[in-house]
Amino acid sequence: MNELVQYSILLCGTALLGGLIIQIAGSKLLKHLKLLLSFGGAYLIGLCFLHLVPEVFATGGKTAGWFVLGGFLLQLLLEYLSQGIEHGHFHEPKAIEKGKKQFPLMIFISLCIHAFIEAMPLTGGMHDHGHDHSHVHLDGDSLLIGIIIHKLPVAMVLAGMLLSAGLKSGIRWGLLLVFGLMPVAGLLLSDLLLHHSGVDMNMLITGLSGVLIGILLHISTTILFETSDGHHFNLTKLLVVIAGILMAALTL
Repeated sequence: MNELVQYSILLCGTALLGGLIIQIAGSKLLKHLKLLLSFGGAYLIGLCFLHLVPEVFATGGKTAGWFVLGGFLLQLLLEYLSQGIEHGHFHEPKAIEKGKKQFPLMIFISLCIHAFIEAMPLTGGMHDHGHDHSHVHLDGDSLLIGIIIHKLPVAMVLAGMLLSAGLKSGIRWGLLLVFGLMPVAGLLLSDLLLHHSGVDMNMLITGLSGVLIGILLHISTTILFETSDGHHFNLTKLLVVIAGILMAALTL
């Protein structure tokens, strides 16, 4: 089984696992995600500074900075649509708060776009690109771990929101499957561009990775500053953050 298939199964499976957890444990579990979010945010920021930023800027130069800024601004737009669910925050849409059972369409679309984009650089980390030293070398497995750690609580929050919207079980699982397939679509598109188009491989991987860095930096820093009440660090959270950064260092 090649890496593309393995990555696709793991990413799609993560979304369905999040739905299964909420199905079994209920939406009340969402109130206890703070430490998991802190660990994931710390892992992502460690991955960015210890691997992605040095690698992308070493080969992409100043051009990479524009892609990073583009990713940062793109995440701002996506958060405007999703109400910050990429951080694992459960904010019921106003219609649901007022007792109206309404599907949060814009939130769902935003999450799907986010999942599609964040998976695309993974193709640059697959081992069949590693022989050419002129290209950006991403550690695909470490990046995959980071995306999974980030994606699981997001899938749980989405499942909780779909449950609150009063959707039937079949529809909820169908939407979670669509959400789970979005990173697979991102992987397939980037793989197609890398192998079956005239696009420069180095520029494509640099661009995709730069955009991802901007997205992850925004998400990870927001998570680390927002997962504690009053924005105060406590000892438990500090230890969890240190553990996340250490894991990022050890997995590279």
